[in-house]
Amino acid sequence: MKTNNKLHPVFDYLLDCIETEQENPSKLDKINFVLENFNSEANFLNNKKRYPNLQYRFAYWLQGAPSSISIEYWNDEIIKLAIKWGAIPENATENQQYKIISNYYNFMAAKFFQLCKQNKVDYSFLY
Repeated sequence: MKTNNKLHPVFDYLLDCIETEQENPSKLDKINFVLENFNSEANFLNNKKRYPNLQYRFAYWLQGAPSSISIEYWNDEIIKLAIKWGAIPENATENQQYKIISNYYNFMAAKFFQLCKQNKVDYSFLY
């Protein structure tokens, strides 16, 4: 399954993982909530120098299990998601599983920024 498809389940998954204090938030509310949290928690000058690439900086932040977005972090569950989304077969080799797990946070960061673009959310303030 191609992941650049606007209907790919990763986009709904990401939106479902966003936890705001707002009652019945819209897609835009959820996306902006995550961007604001990321900006205040991990987008400070030292991190920008340490991790100049925004996607990598965001992926690194996701690894810290931020409270605003709760994506899966257990390896077994990550593999289950990949199988569910058709990224690897059910009988995937250890090498295939390793590739999925090692790229998981970078993949999620990329998909989150694609979600921003799909919904015309400006995140240029993060640079």
